[in-house]
Amino acid sequence: MDLNRRHKLTKEETEHVKKITNSGRLYYDYDPLIESARSFAYETCRRYNRHETDIDELRSLFEKLGKNPSIADGFITEFGFNLSIGDDFDAGCDLKIIDCNEVSIGNNVTIGENVGIYTSNHAKDPKLRCDHWCSELPIRIGNNVVIESNSVVLPGTIIGDDAWIRPGSVVLGRIEADSICAGDPARRESK
Repeated sequence: MDLNRRHKLTKEETEHVKKITNSGRLYYDYDPLIESARSFAYETCRRYNRHETDIDELRSLFEKLGKNPSIADGFITEFGFNLSIGDDFDAGCDLKIIDCNEVSIGNNVTIGENVGIYTSNHAKDPKLRCDHWCSELPIRIGNNVVIESNSVVLPGTIIGDDAWIRPGSVVLGRIEADSICAGDPARRESK
């Protein structure tokens, strides 16, 4: 098997990588099969961002990409196969989704410019961290959510339906449905 290739993993290979990364346990981030999946996703995103391909090729990376997506330039996803996005998704420039574990985004979600959504945790132990060991936690974003520019969504976050995340927020934990949140860490504002 040529692990230096830049083509989509087989279904079996994808399931193998998911089993490693989605477990929540520490794993070696430079495993050759993981590297191959990452390289393919990055190259597909680069082609999309250079306007050498269209949304349909980008869609082929994802677990799901619903109807009427709008994804501006600068988009990067780590793998894509852990990423599920509903209908009427609108993302500004420079969205980064590090989907080393599952990222689920509902319908009618708007994301501003320069937003990062990160499932990745590096190992707490400095030696393991230097040796590229990681663990991941999933992220869930509900329906009708707005995440404004320059915000960061951290591993394990759950954002409820109809939430509004104000610009520059650092979001972690659980954000209640129908709330407006801001800050570092993001806290509920009064309406």
